[in-house]
Amino acid sequence: MRLRILEEGHQPEQKREFEQMMAQGRRIGDMTKLLAYRPAFFGAAFSAFVDETLHQPSAHWTQGERELFAAFVSRLNACVY
Repeated sequence: MRLRILEEGHQPEQKREFEQMMAQGRRIGDMTKLLAYRPAFFGAAFSAFVDETLHQPSAHWTQGERELFAAFVSRLNACVY
């Protein structure tokens, strides 16, 4: 499910940044849109969680394995990752 507000609800500065990125041929992913939409509410906490979960040392899984798991689960959820 795509939230309409993530397509239209960003501040003018964020919209300009997205336009510049797209002009460079970059795709703006849904996670980027979400993190930019309400960074104080969701962005900082979620970014820290993702960093710790996917990038910090683990006794069980390599970083690559954790990234693969995340991509696989996103695919199962029909979410572009």
